Amino acid sequence: MPEGNFSCADLVVVSNKMEQMWADSVVQKQYTPQANSALAVLTEQTAQFIDLKNSLKDVDVRIEWIDHCAGGVTDCTDECSITGTEAQATCEDYAISICKETEFVVKDLTFRTSSFSREEVTARGWMNSLKRLDEEIAKTVVAKIDSFAGVNPYVGGIGNVVGTDTFVSGAYWTAEIMSYLAQVSILNKSQDVYILDGDNLFQQTWMAQYNQANANGGSQIGMLSSIRKYFDLFNVNAVVGAKKTFLIDKGAVALISKVRYPSTPEQILNGANVIRWSVPSNYLPNIAYDVVYQTECSGSDIFHKYKFIARFDVFLNPTSACDTTNTGVLSFTCGEAP
Repeated sequence: MPEGNFSCADLVVVSNKMEQMWADSVVQKQYTPQANSALAVLTEQTAQFIDLKNSLKDVDVRIEWIDHCAGGVTDCTDECSITGTEAQATCEDYAISICKETEFVVKDLTFRTSSFSREEVTARGWMNSLKRLDEEIAKTVVAKIDSFAGVNPYVGGIGNVVGTDTFVSGAYWTAEIMSYLAQVSILNKSQDVYILDGDNLFQQTWMAQYNQANANGGSQIGMLSSIRKYFDLFNVNAVVGAKKTFLIDKGAVALISKVRYPSTPEQILNGANVIRWSVPSNYLPNIAYDVVYQTECSGSDIFHKYKFIARFDVFLNPTSACDTTNTGVLSFTCGEAP
């Protein structure tokens, strides 16, 4: 490819190059993000998103949550007269308030002496940018989930409830803790929960998988597998500054992203000298990022400048437990209460 500006067609070539490189397991290892917290929410969320199709408008997003909270129990009446409350979807309008970006620059003169092509270096820059934004989203997800935590309704057992946190001594973080979490889940009126964990249960789960053929190993893996678990060893403890485990109702939390630009590169002339488009994350499903590309000529060299932009937010289901004091998120810390 000749020196100078990338055209829209050239950028498609670079995109194809990135896809080819991503298929290489060695390259994937280098550019796979540490973003399991975000992946967990995307896997478990049930909300439907409205008003996302029009990328030309910066409007609030409308999220549709299933609401079965209305209604109650009364004495029996005429069987032919049914006037129950209709199960409905609750719509809430939200503003996508978080915007993060990352940039990189590629210089033409570098490739007069480099064995790498400009396309390969650019493709690696793209993958690294996607990785950085995926990881930034994961950190935000953890911080938001921590802020969503409600009050544990079970004040007995091995937990010491302090505000919106429950402290459990380190000695109790074994497979047997799952019975306590199951009881908490029932008292929290949860029907289907999952765990987002830093490292409180990681080693126990790992060892149980390999000990399940032993005399008591089957019971260990059985207990540890009773609730779906997602481990994020890189973000949970680092973001909240404590050894945390979250018990989350399925559908209680939603992660959403929005792009302004189409997936096909569009060139903006009339002095702007930019090409804009959007690309999906290589790792997080239904997450996409805007990209802005422009060139600058300086000192006999051409600078290719790229900006990757994430527009996203994390929301709490307002009807997750039909109870204003129950958020559908509970926080547990390994350690003694202060």
